[in-house]
Amino acid sequence: MTELARTPANLRRLFKRVDLAPIPTDEVLGRSLEMWRSQRGDKLAPHENDILLNLTSELRSHSMIAEALPEEGRDFALGAIGSKAEAMLGGSETRLTRIAERRIAARLRHLFYLAITRGEAVDVQFFDRGKSYEAFAAPVASDSGVPALLCTFRSDEWRAGRC
Repeated sequence: MTELARTPANLRRLFKRVDLAPIPTDEVLGRSLEMWRSQRGDKLAPHENDILLNLTSELRSHSMIAEALPEEGRDFALGAIGSKAEAMLGGSETRLTRIAERRIAARLRHLFYLAITRGEAVDVQFFDRGKSYEAFAAPVASDSGVPALLCTFRSDEWRAGRC
């Protein structure tokens, strides 16, 4: 028998859905997850350089690499930010704490910590200011040795009655 885990209250306030065994509903995120899994193989995490080399141009435009900054508290350095990811973040800032879309930054921070602590890919959905978002984060190995993640996300205009 399988028992479903209850989502903690703080995550229920931020996300419509938290999937710890991800099956993304978005096609682009699904392809990103499959690419991450194929690069991972039997390793704990694929190397970020292998991920970046294997991202298609479409996946790259929706993706970025987030690297934890332990000396900066709860901040992340953002790199290899794709053009569509940059537009969703509200600009080209390279630190999560400095991006223009503060509410999205808060949600991404929770997603990043969840993926880092689990050591596995995590997929979430949320609504913000009339848009529906889906984001996927998965651990990658970095040259610096600090926790890093591949993050791919998409947004759509939200319409009433749409799930």
